Amino acid sequence: MLKSRIYSVGAELAENAVLTRDILAEAKLDDVDLVEKSLGIIEVRQAPLNMQPSELAIPAAERALAESGLQYHEIEAVIYCGIERDCPEPATAHIIASALGLTPSICFDVANACHGFTSGMQVPNSFIRSGDIQHVLIVTAELSSKVTHKVTDMFKTGELRQEDIKTHIGAMTVGDAAGGMVLGPAEDGRGIDQIRCASLSRHHALCSYNHNDYGDLSFKMDMGRISAVTLKLVKDLIGPTYHELNWRPEDVDLFIPYQVGERPFLKVLDIVGVQKEKSIATFPKLGNLASATVPVCFDRMKQQGRLLPGSKMLMASSGSGIVASFVGMSL
Repeated sequence: MLKSRIYSVGAELAENAVLTRDILAEAKLDDVDLVEKSLGIIEVRQAPLNMQPSELAIPAAERALAESGLQYHEIEAVIYCGIERDCPEPATAHIIASALGLTPSICFDVANACHGFTSGMQVPNSFIRSGDIQHVLIVTAELSSKVTHKVTDMFKTGELRQEDIKTHIGAMTVGDAAGGMVLGPAEDGRGIDQIRCASLSRHHALCSYNHNDYGDLSFKMDMGRISAVTLKLVKDLIGPTYHELNWRPEDVDLFIPYQVGERPFLKVLDIVGVQKEKSIATFPKLGNLASATVPVCFDRMKQQGRLLPGSKMLMASSGSGIVASFVGMSL
């Protein structure tokens, strides 16, 4: 059966590095080291407040396109999958495609919270396997610091109090980044072998974020309960994933997990049975990158020279809803 594979990847980080302790100090919270102590996140990247998601996404997409070796006219679809979009209409994918000079026949946005990039991979994977199209650009950008600034102001003004940090600490852990990835048909047996996904939608209220044009913000993230439900879902998924792939934990050469902090990171490694040396930890200096986690981690591994042909890679993603997935592939 025809498979899809990752041709190339590109990433872009926001320029401004901010210590998490400085964010909590600005919010006038008592324990300014809370994020660093509880989650191991020392600093995050923040983009200018007036930046649009497409502005951060375009350079990441350009790098992925350049590395792919494809001509721009060969890109038949562009899919954008960030939490934030430039506007409700048109799809941000159209804005990015136009800026890049692409003329795709398929162009739309996919939304699934922090799991968005993997959901974005599922669609072209099906397209390519069916033979309907060949080359797809998936792109995302997360400007989560907009929420950080708003929640920080709410603590400063007294709208939120010290005891509210439990359900709002997540806003102090996120960073801004973008990623692009080009998928196409595999010609030599390499590529995506499986994308296994599961959802528990009854837990959607554990994490919610909403805003409007008037500056009002509704934000809630019960990180303790979210982690418990997500880890249970991950445990339920990993057995069938290994079975279908015909892999054992020791067969995994590279592992990219979703990263919200140190303890969840180590717990997922334990569940999957993969040694830390085979993975990559971006959370200490970049924080929670939401849907940009997968392409940024993949790009970091590429820069480190770890993406060796024939390697078996496993990706784990999750997001509010709650949704979790594993992607197994041969590089």
